[in-house]
Amino acid sequence: MKHLPSLLLASLLLAACSREQPAETPAPQSDLAAGKAVAEAKCASCHGLDGKGTGPDIPNLGGQKEAYLLNALNGYRTGARQHIALQQLSTELSEADVANISAYYASQKAATPAAMGGGDALAAGKVAAANCFACHGEDGNSRIKGTPSLAGQHPGYLKTAILAYKDGGSRKDAVMAAHVDKLDMVAVESIALYFAAQPAATREKPGVGDATLGEPLSGKCGGCHGQQGQSADAKTPSLAGQDARYLFTTMKQYLAGMRGHPEMKTMLAGVKDKDLEHIAAFYSVQSPAKAVIGKPTAGAQWAERCDKCHGPAAQDNSMAAPHLEGQPVGYLVKALKDYREGKRAQSAMHAMGAPLNDADIQTIAEYYASQPMR
Repeated sequence: MKHLPSLLLASLLLAACSREQPAETPAPQSDLAAGKAVAEAKCASCHGLDGKGTGPDIPNLGGQKEAYLLNALNGYRTGARQHIALQQLSTELSEADVANISAYYASQKAATPAAMGGGDALAAGKVAAANCFACHGEDGNSRIKGTPSLAGQHPGYLKTAILAYKDGGSRKDAVMAAHVDKLDMVAVESIALYFAAQPAATREKPGVGDATLGEPLSGKCGGCHGQQGQSADAKTPSLAGQDARYLFTTMKQYLAGMRGHPEMKTMLAGVKDKDLEHIAAFYSVQSPAKAVIGKPTAGAQWAERCDKCHGPAAQDNSMAAPHLEGQPVGYLVKALKDYREGKRAQSAMHAMGAPLNDADIQTIAEYYASQPMR
């Protein structure tokens, strides 16, 4: 019975609200002993006789809501839920078997929550970014000339930049490539979020270039990078408060094709080195703006949204939304990704999951996995 329950924010809404659904009839009295016997024969190899999943991505059934388990099993029986093995297994069960299994697993003790930090993307990002601190600073403000500061940048831009070094396409740098090569997407997104959340420091006047002369020369740049270098586009970096030497070197790299960006190369074509120095000086002394994260960064904050359906106040609602606490991290991650990508057909959960990146999903999963069932 692998992957029996799903994550569920309201995975049975369609069934519960369908106009074609016949009127409910009183459920027969459940037989826990019979449910245990069927569970031992059909379900225990994956979900355990005590309802505790036997693998990292197999859900726990012990202590789950009986109504949810009943609806989930019936979903496999009718084909509303897609899982070949469970669909086949459920056809071998009678209505009484389904009711008895659901009651039996609901009567078992909930799994002990996993011992972990509880889901905090910023804390995870700081750990993942440890190798970055020597050059870019622990707070994202580099003290090394020619090295960019990352503090306050848009997380979307930082993610794109890291991936560009990782795939070696538009950005080629052996040192950076070596540092980011082993990072998975959760680490990349967590690092980007961590540095984006750090306050950017102001800079002293650089020794090269004239900021006053650079202001009129920066006119073309402002269309993408924003007034005074404060970008409003999540995919475009802010230049305000950036290291002048880094800005100058980067512009030269675009001109030489060392960084692949046709628009930047076109915009900078014909600009003299002295003018590039003025532009860099202008942006370096501008006041940096703090990036707007625009979403929760901790599991407890995400739970304020999820608990509208899955929290204690909603546990008796007609949607039969399941308990999420104490579920394996791997299972919750997979379920949320399946909803996000449309592999689980449930419109409400797809809408909730579509904006989530991998780091968001990991944060939510770690939080709920670490919580005792309420």
